Amino acid sequence: MSLDHCQGFLDALALLNSEAGDLCATYEIVRLPGAPDLATALGLRVEDHALNQISPSRILPAPLWQIAATPMARAPLQQVCLRWFFSSQHMQAAPAGRFRTSLAAAFLEALDQALDGFEAHSVTMAPPMWYAIHWDEIAFVRGAERYLLHFSHSD
Repeated sequence: MSLDHCQGFLDALALLNSEAGDLCATYEIVRLPGAPDLATALGLRVEDHALNQISPSRILPAPLWQIAATPMARAPLQQVCLRWFFSSQHMQAAPAGRFRTSLAAAFLEALDQALDGFEAHSVTMAPPMWYAIHWDEIAFVRGAERYLLHFSHSD
């Protein structure tokens, strides 16, 4: 499996979790910029996003956001996926239990195959606001490679 496969999985679930109104779900996995460490890579992404993705663009130096990455075990990662995969009213109608856990497990299995041997890290920022109404970000480190799994709702 590849990261493209994982992104396709996320794209489908983002569509299913975008509300009929003005709420948009964004789920993506992206490679973080090259940097000597995870904290610097995350900071570069924040700065780039502020300059190139939001309007009006702003210079927001990474230190303003007090970005932190904390190791994350498998169970909390699965819970984050379950929360986002079934976040809309439409998806809340899906059967609880085995169906939901199987969907999250299938995504995590594809992610495992794409990022063999990754270490997951929960990403937080203070102030806890950024470019979306609600968001979660998980960084994955595998050797010198770093990726970011991003979930958000925005209007």
